[in-house]
Amino acid sequence: MMPKSALAQEFQDVFQLYLKVGEELGKIMETEEGNDPIALADSILKNRDTLIRIENMSFRVLKLSEQWEQYRSNLCPDSPDEMRDLAGAAKAQAIRLKELCHHQSEKILAVRDRLGKNLEEIGKGSQYLKSVKPIKNNYPKFIDTLF
Repeated sequence: MMPKSALAQEFQDVFQLYLKVGEELGKIMETEEGNDPIALADSILKNRDTLIRIENMSFRVLKLSEQWEQYRSNLCPDSPDEMRDLAGAAKAQAIRLKELCHHQSEKILAVRDRLGKNLEEIGKGSQYLKSVKPIKNNYPKFIDTLF
């Protein structure tokens, strides 16, 4: 049987983890509102362990919810209210983190779209340069009237 304090501590740890990951995610995306796509990509790659932790948190939360279901009936009468409050706080942070991730993914998609348009313009410029470049050895020939 899991003691109340261990379950409460686990909820508190999850809450703190959500706060910490949210702060780290905010720092990752601080690159001048995505104006520099290279800096944004570098920041994401340098901090990929934070992004991996977000993915791994779902397993921990699932395990914690299973423990909560298993030990809920064995807790003292005032414990469910405390646990519900802790779970609610953790859930609120999870929702905040999800919204932050959604906002940042929209920012990344906008940068990707802008880079795609830039590549498209470069491609058009390349096609134009190919069309105005003279064909090799096809320089203008002048007729010399002396011959």
